[in-house]
Amino acid sequence: MKQKVKLACMTWIYNQYPFEQSLESIARAGYRYVSFGLPHEGKPAFDDRATGEAARIIRLLERYGLEPVTLVSTDVLAPDRPIELARQRMAFAQAIGVQELLSLGTTSYRNFPTEPLTDEEMMPINDDFAAKFREVGEEAGKHGLIVTIKPHTGNTASANVIADTLRTIGSQHVKASYDPGNVRFYEGIEPSADLPLIAAQTVSFIAKDHRGARAEAGFPLPGEGDANFPAMFATLREAGFAGPVVVERLDGADGSFGAGIPISVLDERVAKARVNLARMLKEAGFDT
Repeated sequence: MKQKVKLACMTWIYNQYPFEQSLESIARAGYRYVSFGLPHEGKPAFDDRATGEAARIIRLLERYGLEPVTLVSTDVLAPDRPIELARQRMAFAQAIGVQELLSLGTTSYRNFPTEPLTDEEMMPINDDFAAKFREVGEEAGKHGLIVTIKPHTGNTASANVIADTLRTIGSQHVKASYDPGNVRFYEGIEPSADLPLIAAQTVSFIAKDHRGARAEAGFPLPGEGDANFPAMFATLREAGFAGPVVVERLDGADGSFGAGIPISVLDERVAKARVNLARMLKEAGFDT
């Protein structure tokens, strides 16, 4: 029996274009699920403090037949941000039907990739993060939500580091989101060998590929780079994974996050990414 997953696309791919344009393009490419929360055209995609904002976002999503699966929320969950902002974001997420708030962890470089912070410098940074996310986890539980942290150096660098961070936080409402492209790019680690260490606690998967050596910008379509997606999907299938699989980055070797890429080219890549992932997920025993 196939396990069901939600194949989604993040609007960040279209960050140089209007938010609504990204929704239209994603829907036209055949996706039914979407992830958002990062800026478009240098401006926030939404204002979760504004009266009627949740209703506006719901209308937009309904217009394009999309269901939101994750809400990128590093901006309000970071240790230096008041907890009230997290509560506001969680209420907004509930209102629009999102179950997962996605966040980065700490950053362990002054200047990547040549100037890392020392262990002594990282200790208080990681301690502050864990303390804040205990509180965040408690609030998430009250709202019936899950908060996830994904690989991005620091206390989420790789699977064993994420597992240790989750143990330190100690909340059943804070879990992992796995990003193989970041694990390869930032750490030079083969993600198919890394993922099994955190698969049981992984509730969403960022379908980012990577090509080349550590710190080499190269983010092709999923399944067309060096990350072994079939092996990772087999690991997730064995672990009982049933979360969203999210396309996030497809800018190739220019490291531009999509800036300067014509929307017609982005549309082609987004559509091809869906085809690639649907095929690999099906082969691994998932239903999309």
